[in-house]
Amino acid sequence: MKDRVGNPLVVGEDLLQVPPIETHLVRSKHVQQTFKIQVMLPPHRKGDARRYPVVYVTDANYSFDMFKSIAYLLQISADDAPGFILVGIGYPSDSPFAGGLLRAREYSFPPYPEFNVKAIPGFLKKALSVGVYAGTLLAEEGAKDFYGAEDFRHFIGEELIPLIDGKYPTVRGDRTYFGHSGGGFFGLFTLFTQSDLFKNYIVSSPGLLYDGEAPGGIKYHNYDCGMQMARTFIDSAKSLEGTRLYMSAGAEEEFEPALGPWQLVSGFYQMAKVMKNAAIPGLDFMTEVFPGETHITVWPIAFIHGVQVMLGTRRVFRSVYF
Repeated sequence: MKDRVGNPLVVGEDLLQVPPIETHLVRSKHVQQTFKIQVMLPPHRKGDARRYPVVYVTDANYSFDMFKSIAYLLQISADDAPGFILVGIGYPSDSPFAGGLLRAREYSFPPYPEFNVKAIPGFLKKALSVGVYAGTLLAEEGAKDFYGAEDFRHFIGEELIPLIDGKYPTVRGDRTYFGHSGGGFFGLFTLFTQSDLFKNYIVSSPGLLYDGEAPGGIKYHNYDCGMQMARTFIDSAKSLEGTRLYMSAGAEEEFEPALGPWQLVSGFYQMAKVMKNAAIPGLDFMTEVFPGETHITVWPIAFIHGVQVMLGTRRVFRSVYF
C-alpha cells in the first residue's frame, strides 16, 4: 500500500505512525458547561513537520469513534482526502446519549421551534435511569437549557479553536465544520452569523421545516424556521467570499415516524432552492440527496462525501459551483 505521493507506507524503520487519540476536558466561560474534546492527528512519519487542516465534528459522544475510523481510511487511500486533524466536540461521559438534551441547547436559537422536554411527564426520570435515555446529562443548575447556540458559537470560536491552534500543527484558518441534524442547523446558523469561523461547512440533514406539536405543547404549522435566517442574510447582500457549503439529506428521512413533525427533505429542498436562486457572491454551494438513506444511515455517508468534497477530489454532479 502506498501513500498519496506513491511512497510505501512502511520503509524499513520509516514507519507510518498513528498517534493515540488525545482528550481534553474544557470548561467554557461562555456556556456553563464542561466539554469533552477528542483530537485525532493524521497518520504520519516521525519527524514530519507538515501542518494540517482541521475538521470539527459535533455530537462526538455518538459519532467520534465512527468518524475516527472513517477519517483514517480516507487519509490512507490515494485520492479521498489529504491528512487532516479530526476534533470531536462532546460531553464528559462515556455514554453515547450524554448529549441527548444538551445538544438541543447548543444548537437552538430563535426561530427554532421552542420545546421544553422537562415538561414531558416522566422524562427526567427516564433520562437519568432507563431505556435509550440512560446516561443523558442535564444542564447544570442555573444554566440555560435551550436557545444557547450563540453561547456555543462563542465557545468554539473563542475557546476551542485557539486551544486546537495553539496545541496542534494546524493550518490556521483552514477549518471545516461538520454537523448532522440539529448540528446541521447550527452549521447554517454559524454560516449566516459568523461565516468566517469556518472555511468549509458540511451540513447534514438540518431541521428546517416543522409541522406539528413540539414537546411541551407548542403547536407549529408548516413552520419555516430555517429559511428565515437564510433570507435575512441574503437580504443583507453580504458576500461569502472563500466559503464552501455542502448540504445533504437522505431521501427516506421525510417518511420516518421517529422524526415526528420534522419535514427534513422538504425543508432541505426549500433551503437549496432559496440558496441557489440567491447565488450569494463568493459562496461555493453543493447539494446532494442520498436515495434510500434514513436519518441514521445517512450520517456517515454525509461525512465521507463532505470531507471528500471539501478536502479531496470529489465533485457533486448537477450541483452549483458559483
